[in-house]
Amino acid sequence: MLKKIIPLALVLLLACGLRFYQLGKVPMGMAWDEAAIGYNGFAIFNTRRDEWLERLPVSFRSFGDYKAPLAIYQSGLATALFGMNLWAVRLPFAVHGVLAVLGIYLLFGEVFSRDRHRHKWALLAAFLLAISPWHIHYSRLAFESGLALNLLLFALYFFYRYLRLAKIGNLLLAVSLASLTFYAYHSSKVTTPLLFIFLLFAYWPLLRGRLSQLIWAGFWGLLLLAPFIHDALFAQGLTRASSTIFATNQGLLETSVVFLNNSLSYLSLDFLIFGKNLGNFRHGDGRFGVLEPLSLVLMICYLFWRHKDKALFILALAMTVLGFLPAVISEGLASSNRSLLALPGIILWVVLAFRAIWQALNGQRALFTSLVLGAYLLITGFYLRHYYQDYPLRSSDDFVDAYLETFHYLKQMDRSGVDQIVFTSDYQHPYIYALFAFELSPIAYHGGILNLFFFADQINQSDLEKPHTIVVASKFDDMGEHQANQVINGSDGEGRFFIFLPKSAEL
Repeated sequence: MLKKIIPLALVLLLACGLRFYQLGKVPMGMAWDEAAIGYNGFAIFNTRRDEWLERLPVSFRSFGDYKAPLAIYQSGLATALFGMNLWAVRLPFAVHGVLAVLGIYLLFGEVFSRDRHRHKWALLAAFLLAISPWHIHYSRLAFESGLALNLLLFALYFFYRYLRLAKIGNLLLAVSLASLTFYAYHSSKVTTPLLFIFLLFAYWPLLRGRLSQLIWAGFWGLLLLAPFIHDALFAQGLTRASSTIFATNQGLLETSVVFLNNSLSYLSLDFLIFGKNLGNFRHGDGRFGVLEPLSLVLMICYLFWRHKDKALFILALAMTVLGFLPAVISEGLASSNRSLLALPGIILWVVLAFRAIWQALNGQRALFTSLVLGAYLLITGFYLRHYYQDYPLRSSDDFVDAYLETFHYLKQMDRSGVDQIVFTSDYQHPYIYALFAFELSPIAYHGGILNLFFFADQINQSDLEKPHTIVVASKFDDMGEHQANQVINGSDGEGRFFIFLPKSAEL
């Protein structure tokens, strides 16, 4: 037993280190969506209302993108326990990232249940997820995709456990966790139902004798999804569907062309390996793609392998394709965030390739394993060096670095005698950072407590002449020869916010 527990414990320890080290510092700054998730969680926990005074919503209006609720509700608990700071907002997502490593270990143990080396393949899958740059990235940000991935992995684990043991408790757990993915991230609304429909067809010869259990589980799933269904039919639950290629009112031919172009963009080396077309630095580090080069080589080798495990290979293909599907049918550039649910299928594909080669080698298995694991660790080392040294500087703009520092500076200063704070909107959504930093309730917000602030699209030198006014300009504003009283720099050392104190007030 220790031979199984100790390696898994080491992999989980590795996963913890890669996800928790400098969690609140890298990436530097808090992205808009992180600020919105953190503040709305705070608002819900303290007032049961979101920033728009909606009571316990199923879809959060936020910036008009109607965010899924689960991440926001759990964020409220984290900030209540650890305070309103970036580390606390990201903490639950890092926890889900580590749990996902455990989840894929358990899942692959069931998937390979008939293989006497199943624990080896499960451990390899856990290791690959633990060091995946794609997964590390979304485990260290308050982005909902990592939460959805973890829930999906455990839903699949309990489903496969149900297939083996025929206990309805496992099926109900699978349905419960699969239902929760609908509340976790929008991509799950496409991937989860299609994947489980595929599994029902794939294992129907085994399941048709358990029809009554499936019916009860279906009713249980409908009950859990009732709030989502109501929100989809009578509120804003399907608002994000307007961002798909099917909502553009184009003809069938034009839509097909867009679908094909989108699909090809996810097969490009720039996306898969080099990380050049991930959209922005919030969706990747700009140098490492969603796959390690070695993984891609193994996947290609297995495509041409003569004695494939066809059932598991079809499963890997289905999981991969259905994981990418929400991203492919979305408008815009290739998105590593929307396609994260494809990662378990990719890892299954890689594990199948490794297993096939390992079984064919006989006497050289230990050497092959050492070389492959060593290569992965070497790639991880290069990734970490870039992630902690170069990435924080390159991503400073996309994470709006120094926003929170600026509002904390304003919060701590003596503002007596100040009639107005003119604050730049050049970096977008400044109000959400003000609400987060000042820890204001949504009720007070709508009652006018932020009226001291005027969020300006453009700041001019004439604003400096206004009496009793603090001016916070951006690096894009031309303030002439006027020298700021305080400059808040980004992590790249560049001045980001320039604070001009009023001449007529003593602060």
